[in-house]
Amino acid sequence: MKLKLTLIIFSLMLLSCGFKVVDQNFLKNIEISEANITGDKRIAYLLRNKLKTRNSNGSRTIKLNIEIKKLKEIKEKNIQNEITKYEITIITDVKFDLIGGNKSEEFTVSKKNIFNVANQYSGTLNNEKNLVKNLVNEIADDIIENLAIRIDDL
Repeated sequence: MKLKLTLIIFSLMLLSCGFKVVDQNFLKNIEISEANITGDKRIAYLLRNKLKTRNSNGSRTIKLNIEIKKLKEIKEKNIQNEITKYEITIITDVKFDLIGGNKSEEFTVSKKNIFNVANQYSGTLNNEKNLVKNLVNEIADDIIENLAIRIDDL
């Protein structure tokens, strides 16, 4: 009986904590009319495709200019002085113009992560490609969120 009473009290406390899901309909209110992306060609291709899939028929139209920088650094070496880990940093400088509102703004999104060197070179390349793809997906999500927040403030 005490266990049931404890569970009921605990569930009531969780239900009444005040947590609410944020309404993200404002993310769908943006239409990207033009996206000029410069920098690393592979990253630009992946980012352009990701932004196209997010493109919707919104009430606010924007023009994007994105500059991409990719940095690859050695993160770790072993005792034989062989490289075991690399760190990739992707920095994107985003400038957007709100069409019709004649307002523009810019911001920077950067992501970095580490990947391991495989026994074979092709495995290392696959690790790098997968990491870059994941970082680009995260960057695209951050760009969309930043755009929605900044355009909503304008």
